[in-house]
Amino acid sequence: MSLPTGADASTVATSGDAAATAAISLRGLRKQFGDVAAVDGVDLDIADGEFFSMLGPSGSGKTTVLRLIAGFETATAGTVWLGGTDVTRAAPFERDVHTVFQDYALFPHMSVLDNVAYGLRVRGIGRKDRRGRAEQALDTVRLGQLGGRRPHQLSGGQRQRVALARAIVLEPRVLLLDEPLGALDLKLREQMQVELKQLQRDLGITFVFVTHDQEEALTLSDRIAVFDAGRIQQLGTPREIYETPGSAYVAGFVGTTNLFDAATSQRLLGVRAEHAVRPERLRITPTSAEPTTADEIRLDAVVVETIYLGTGNRVHLRTDDGLELVALEQYTGSLDSAAHRGDAVTVRFARADVVPLAAAP
Repeated sequence: MSLPTGADASTVATSGDAAATAAISLRGLRKQFGDVAAVDGVDLDIADGEFFSMLGPSGSGKTTVLRLIAGFETATAGTVWLGGTDVTRAAPFERDVHTVFQDYALFPHMSVLDNVAYGLRVRGIGRKDRRGRAEQALDTVRLGQLGGRRPHQLSGGQRQRVALARAIVLEPRVLLLDEPLGALDLKLREQMQVELKQLQRDLGITFVFVTHDQEEALTLSDRIAVFDAGRIQQLGTPREIYETPGSAYVAGFVGTTNLFDAATSQRLLGVRAEHAVRPERLRITPTSAEPTTADEIRLDAVVVETIYLGTGNRVHLRTDDGLELVALEQYTGSLDSAAHRGDAVTVRFARADVVPLAAAP
């Protein structure tokens, strides 16, 4: 489903045809826990073969939506469709989905191969067939030589791949992933991100990925739904979400940004509405540098702090009238920042790089 940037997906009407052809369709989905609406009227279509991420902080509703799709929770209202079939009241084992959890949930007393083959055994698949399919699944995640080991003999990344193999051996139409990389260290998590994306492309099945990590969602996804308070605040491609956030919430949650309230926007832009500009769009120059052009905004500021990031420097600034800004200096061959704490500088950015923000739905 294609939405206007910044649109509230829970209020967008969708056709019955979309529900019939999508891998997953949610209509008016709601889940109430006592007085709390954990999911508050979500409409959403996820296409076949799409890598789709649900991004948001703890308590935003993303994991509850995943559990509603899987059948681990029962909807208070609304419907869940899988491949054109209404499965709202179907049991988890009646749905053509499989879930990979953050804790892997491997059987410690079984070999890796037996862990992968377990779901096939439950389905009554013959010993020879399930062994062959399990070995093929392990080969797919590049663990074919480790089938005889026990889970405690594997690294965290290897155990995660075993959990993936156990899921894909069942050949589900949809694979649900509930923060599966959250327990891994940074280097291993980055490696697994690449492997997960390649695996999804090779298999061609729909991945629905839940995460609170913005960079992870931007790296992996074909599309992202940003959640807050049980609703989708914005739905779009990673580029749309990052470059044209639809609200102050999305702009502030996905990456770092400079937010201008209505009064600041009126002073800088002549428009009384909220706006945002990303730190990498800001350029720091000495106060005696080139004059301001008609299509850019110039602010005099003082450098509050400079933080070395390896790939560049993050510079915190304060303008003469107290506006706090963050700029990102990209690495250009010198390890030293052009701006040092206490320096008087000029901050410049193009008017075209300032994004208007809609009120949060």
